[in-house]
Amino acid sequence: MWLAIDIGNTNVHIGVFEKDALQHAYSLKSGLPQPLQMNLAQILNPATFSKARAAVLSSVSPKVEASVIEYVQKYLLIKPKSIGKDIPIPIKILAEQPENIGIDRLVNALAAFERTKGWTIIVDAGTAITVDVINDKGAFMGGIIAPGIDISSKALHHFTALLPEIAVKKPKYILGKNTGEAINSGVYWGTIGMVNRLIEMLCDDLKCQPAIIATGGNADMLAEEIPHITDVVPYLTLDGIRIACKTSLTSNTQY
Repeated sequence: MWLAIDIGNTNVHIGVFEKDALQHAYSLKSGLPQPLQMNLAQILNPATFSKARAAVLSSVSPKVEASVIEYVQKYLLIKPKSIGKDIPIPIKILAEQPENIGIDRLVNALAAFERTKGWTIIVDAGTAITVDVINDKGAFMGGIIAPGIDISSKALHHFTALLPEIAVKKPKYILGKNTGEAINSGVYWGTIGMVNRLIEMLCDDLKCQPAIIATGGNADMLAEEIPHITDVVPYLTLDGIRIACKTSLTSNTQY
């Protein structure tokens, strides 16, 4: 047994693997309403995970990463390894400033190409929305970063005097009859329209029809509205961690 831990800006996803097979997956908030370590204790109970041999992290949040490492070392008696630091990502990067590209985007690319073996667009709809391109050799070409649905709603509330913060869901009508409905329609359909258009522009630019994979918390919502999306893979990042480990760890390292 070993643990793959995907640390995002809002959520932490934990995969429990038996060698190459994902047995269980859990998701938890990285902060409020209660401290992260209390959330971790509810899932990573030391008695249940006493047989875990290793933990491998992919992180885009240093503060949350430090808290996860502290918990895993203290209660599971494991020193976690980090993708990109302790374990290299076996992917060629053709974008500029590769050191600044989020680890989650790279392990997503690794997992996506393992599935498609060809040109691929990855839409990761989380706190931010990233739209990344992998070429037919499996190299990371670059991508697009835009605000996610939740932070778009939060921004309208925090940077205006009177607009409320709402939980965005699919509107019944395009035309909002009140302020809440207007915000909901704008954020929901604005996000759908943006992602759909970005995909179309990338396909035109690439001059091919790539596979288009969606992942992240709002992936199902996007896939329901955007026919270009061919597959939804909820735990793409966890699978990328698995592939990086399998490819990069030495043969005498157990995980």
